[in-house]
Amino acid sequence: MFSFSTENWKRPRGEIKFLLNLIRGYFNKHLDEIIKQGVKIRIVGQINKFPKDVKVILNKVQNKTKKNTKINLILALNYGSRDEILYAIKNILKKKLKINQSNFENQLYTLGVPDPDILIRTGGKKRLSNFLLWQIAYTELFFVEKLWPDFNGNDLMKILNKFKSIKRNFGNV
Repeated sequence: MFSFSTENWKRPRGEIKFLLNLIRGYFNKHLDEIIKQGVKIRIVGQINKFPKDVKVILNKVQNKTKKNTKINLILALNYGSRDEILYAIKNILKKKLKINQSNFENQLYTLGVPDPDILIRTGGKKRLSNFLLWQIAYTELFFVEKLWPDFNGNDLMKILNKFKSIKRNFGNV
């Protein structure tokens, strides 16, 4: 889930405060329930740029859910794909690694996370908005007119049924 992009810092101060309070409030209120449901939360992005209390909450969420196995939820917070790509390149240069696909992928924020099979973009937008640009090379893209809060189980089932009918060849003929 793309929750807070690197570009969100350019929003009006009141919107940023609202988004940060949303993160604080949600995890303070729902962490026990998340743990009980077996959800493992991993955050990708640069959380070190958040205020100290938000960093503490996010680290707590990751630590308290790391042994859960029912659902893996990847939250992109202070994430931007361009930022991630530059981060990976800088690490390759700093570590004096050979430039190749494997070394590059090993420096991404998403190390250890499988590339997505499906990307669903709600809200009627037909753009990727700087999200997982490297990782979605063979991802099936679905664009939905509805806004995220209105997206429901029936919408998801339609997409999953469409996905099942797609012959995926991952670049092979």
